[in-house]
Amino acid sequence: DSLLQEINMSSCHITDLPDGLLAHICSYLSPDSVCQLEETCSQLKTNMNQTMIWKKQVESFPVAGIPFGDSSEATFRSQRVDYFNKKLLDFFVEKSERSGWDNPYRVAIRTKFTIDKMLADVKSFVVNELDAMLTDLKEANESLDIDEFYHHQLKAWRCSVLEESDQQWNFECSDYIGKWMVHGDVIISNKKVNIREFQSENHIGVEYFILHVDLMSDSDDED
Repeated sequence: DSLLQEINMSSCHITDLPDGLLAHICSYLSPDSVCQLEETCSQLKTNMNQTMIWKKQVESFPVAGIPFGDSSEATFRSQRVDYFNKKLLDFFVEKSERSGWDNPYRVAIRTKFTIDKMLADVKSFVVNELDAMLTDLKEANESLDIDEFYHHQLKAWRCSVLEESDQQWNFECSDYIGKWMVHGDVIISNKKVNIREFQSENHIGVEYFILHVDLMSDSDDED
């Protein structure tokens, strides 16, 4: 994003901009770019804590060209809508408003992109590493006497987005991850790999594992 690069090059001056002008600049950025810009310095993070900046980003979805920015193709509805993102963002905006939290639109966007970063790491693993890992693991275990139901852990990811005291909050995070994993473009179903979602304290995560019997199978049929 060329505009974001120009802003970063002059980041020592952008902190001096009036709130209205800063919000106007952010209105030309995509949600992920706004999140990146906010992280460049603590003063800019403070200056960007404006409802108008983050509300526009929430209302901009679906967003083409960014990972998990548009779930329209993954939804099973007569009318194609960005259901995954709309459901998650609407919940966090409403929840934050009811709880009296500062800038509920920012809470919604930051929560979504924290989860999206984890999903992107999962997808990268599936595309770039999974096949080689399964081949190496099979070669390393083919002469060993191992219970056929033994779980070989492949990889696990987690992110900090949960609220221990709020079951509905945690459900919405879990539901969002599950929708992208099942209906989006994250799971490869013909590797007999199992996926488990887990929660611990304020973390939610995804684990990939394979049963020993499936690892040693020569069949590539879809599971």
